[in-house]
Amino acid sequence: VTNKFSPMPCDILLYQARGEKIRDFIKQTIEQAEPPVVLLAHSLGGIACVDLLVEQSLLQVVHLVTVGSQAPFMYEINALWSLEFGQPLPDHFPKWLNIYDLRDFLSYKGSKIFPKVKDEEVISKQPFPRSHGAYWENDRTWECIMEIIPT
Repeated sequence: VTNKFSPMPCDILLYQARGEKIRDFIKQTIEQAEPPVVLLAHSLGGIACVDLLVEQSLLQVVHLVTVGSQAPFMYEINALWSLEFGQPLPDHFPKWLNIYDLRDFLSYKGSKIFPKVKDEEVISKQPFPRSHGAYWENDRTWECIMEIIPT
Protein backbone atom coordinates (compact mmCIF):
# COMPACT_ATOMS: atom_id res chain seq x y z
CA VAL A 1 0.00 0.00 0.00
CA THR A 2 2.81 2.42 0.87
CA ASN A 3 4.53 1.89 -2.48
CA LYS A 4 1.28 2.57 -4.33
CA PHE A 5 0.21 5.73 -2.51
CA SER A 6 3.38 7.34 -1.14
CA PRO A 7 4.47 9.04 -4.40
CA MET A 8 1.38 11.27 -4.39
CA PRO A 9 2.22 13.47 -1.38
CA CYS A 10 6.00 13.03 -1.53
CA ASP A 11 6.72 16.17 -3.54
CA ILE A 12 4.88 18.43 -1.10
CA LEU A 13 6.45 16.68 1.90
CA LEU A 14 9.90 17.13 0.39
CA TYR A 15 9.14 20.79 -0.29
CA GLN A 16 7.88 21.36 3.26
CA ALA A 17 11.06 19.80 4.68
CA ARG A 18 13.66 21.10 2.19
CA GLY A 19 11.96 23.95 0.35
CA GLU A 20 14.73 26.50 0.88
CA LYS A 21 16.81 25.09 -1.99
CA ILE A 22 13.83 25.30 -4.32
CA ARG A 23 13.05 28.88 -3.31
CA ASP A 24 16.74 29.81 -3.69
CA PHE A 25 16.74 28.41 -7.23
CA ILE A 26 13.61 30.43 -8.11
CA LYS A 27 15.16 33.58 -6.63
CA GLN A 28 18.41 33.10 -8.60
CA THR A 29 16.42 32.63 -11.80
CA ILE A 30 14.46 35.82 -11.12
CA GLU A 31 17.67 37.76 -10.46
CA GLN A 32 19.06 36.64 -13.83
CA ALA A 33 15.93 37.73 -15.72
CA GLU A 34 15.47 41.20 -17.16
CA PRO A 35 12.75 43.14 -15.31
CA PRO A 36 9.84 43.38 -15.29
CA VAL A 37 9.38 39.73 -14.34
CA VAL A 38 6.11 37.80 -14.51
CA LEU A 39 6.47 34.63 -12.49
CA LEU A 40 4.47 31.70 -13.91
CA ALA A 41 4.12 28.62 -11.71
CA HIS A 42 2.07 25.43 -11.81
CA SER A 43 0.87 23.40 -8.81
CA LEU A 44 3.62 23.02 -6.18
CA GLY A 45 5.63 25.66 -8.04
CA GLY A 46 2.89 28.11 -7.12
CA ILE A 47 3.28 27.28 -3.45
CA ALA A 48 7.05 27.79 -3.66
CA CYS A 49 6.64 31.13 -5.45
CA VAL A 50 4.08 32.38 -2.95
CA ASP A 51 6.40 31.41 -0.10
CA LEU A 52 9.35 33.16 -1.75
CA LEU A 53 7.39 36.34 -2.47
CA VAL A 54 6.00 36.48 1.06
CA GLU A 55 9.44 35.95 2.55
CA GLN A 56 11.33 38.40 0.33
CA SER A 57 10.61 41.64 -1.47
CA LEU A 58 11.61 41.01 -5.09
CA LEU A 59 10.62 44.26 -6.73
CA GLN A 60 11.49 43.05 -10.23
CA VAL A 61 8.52 40.63 -9.99
CA VAL A 62 5.50 42.62 -11.10
CA HIS A 63 3.04 39.74 -11.30
CA LEU A 64 2.68 36.20 -10.02
CA VAL A 65 0.61 33.75 -12.07
CA THR A 66 -0.31 30.49 -10.37
CA VAL A 67 -1.96 27.71 -12.35
CA GLY A 68 -3.60 24.78 -10.61
CA SER A 69 -2.06 25.79 -7.30
CA GLN A 70 -2.77 24.64 -3.78
CA ALA A 71 -1.30 27.77 -2.14
CA PRO A 72 -4.69 29.15 -0.99
CA PHE A 73 -5.61 25.77 0.50
CA MET A 74 -2.25 25.43 2.24
CA TYR A 75 -2.80 28.87 3.78
CA GLU A 76 -6.31 27.96 4.95
CA ILE A 77 -5.12 24.83 6.74
CA ASN A 78 -2.21 26.79 8.24
CA ALA A 79 0.35 24.72 6.31
CA LEU A 80 1.79 27.46 4.08
CA TRP A 81 5.43 27.68 5.10
CA SER A 82 5.75 31.46 4.82
CA LEU A 83 2.50 32.77 6.23
CA GLU A 84 0.39 31.71 9.17
CA PHE A 85 -3.35 31.55 8.70
CA GLY A 86 -4.87 34.92 9.57
CA GLN A 87 -1.87 36.96 8.49
CA PRO A 88 -2.29 39.07 5.33
CA LEU A 89 0.04 39.02 2.37
CA PRO A 90 2.80 41.58 2.88
CA ASP A 91 2.54 44.96 1.16
CA HIS A 92 5.48 44.12 -1.12
CA PHE A 93 3.67 41.07 -2.56
CA PRO A 94 3.03 41.56 -6.32
CA LYS A 95 -0.27 41.31 -8.14
CA TRP A 96 -1.42 37.70 -8.29
CA LEU A 97 -3.39 35.99 -11.05
CA ASN A 98 -4.65 32.56 -9.98
CA ILE A 99 -5.93 30.25 -12.72
CA TYR A 100 -8.03 27.29 -11.62
CA ASP A 101 -10.34 24.61 -13.02
CA LEU A 102 -13.21 23.22 -10.96
CA ARG A 103 -12.44 19.74 -12.32
CA ASP A 104 -8.87 20.02 -11.02
CA PHE A 105 -9.09 18.91 -7.41
CA LEU A 106 -5.60 20.34 -6.81
CA SER A 107 -6.52 23.91 -7.76
CA TYR A 108 -8.08 26.42 -5.41
CA LYS A 109 -9.55 29.89 -5.58
CA GLY A 110 -7.63 32.56 -3.69
CA SER A 111 -9.54 35.85 -4.02
CA LYS A 112 -11.82 35.28 -1.03
CA ILE A 113 -8.75 34.75 1.14
CA PHE A 114 -6.33 37.30 -0.30
CA PRO A 115 -7.54 40.63 -1.72
CA LYS A 116 -4.53 40.81 -4.08
CA VAL A 117 -5.61 37.67 -5.94
CA LYS A 118 -7.56 37.75 -9.17
CA ASP A 119 -9.06 34.32 -9.84
CA GLU A 120 -9.74 33.16 -13.40
CA GLU A 121 -11.57 29.93 -14.09
CA VAL A 122 -10.71 27.82 -17.11
CA ILE A 123 -12.80 24.87 -18.20
CA SER A 124 -10.81 21.94 -19.49
CA LYS A 125 -13.65 19.42 -19.62
CA GLN A 126 -11.03 16.88 -18.57
CA PRO A 127 -11.48 14.46 -15.67
CA PHE A 128 -9.11 14.55 -12.75
CA PRO A 129 -6.13 13.98 -12.76
CA ARG A 130 -5.84 14.94 -16.45
CA SER A 131 -7.42 18.32 -15.63
CA HIS A 132 -4.39 19.21 -13.49
CA GLY A 133 -2.13 19.35 -16.54
CA ALA A 134 -4.71 20.40 -19.12
CA TYR A 135 -4.25 24.13 -18.52
CA TRP A 136 -1.47 24.36 -21.09
CA GLU A 137 -3.74 23.10 -23.87
CA ASN A 138 -6.51 25.56 -22.98
CA ASP A 139 -6.73 28.81 -24.95
CA ARG A 140 -8.34 30.61 -21.98
CA THR A 141 -5.25 29.93 -19.83
CA TRP A 142 -3.04 31.68 -22.37
CA GLU A 143 -5.52 34.54 -22.87
CA CYS A 144 -5.46 35.25 -19.11
CA ILE A 145 -1.67 35.12 -19.02
CA MET A 146 -1.22 37.33 -22.08
CA GLU A 147 -3.50 39.99 -20.57
CA ILE A 148 -0.98 40.68 -17.81
CA ILE A 149 2.31 40.38 -19.73
CA PRO A 150 4.04 43.79 -19.79
CA THR A 151 4.58 45.17 -23.29
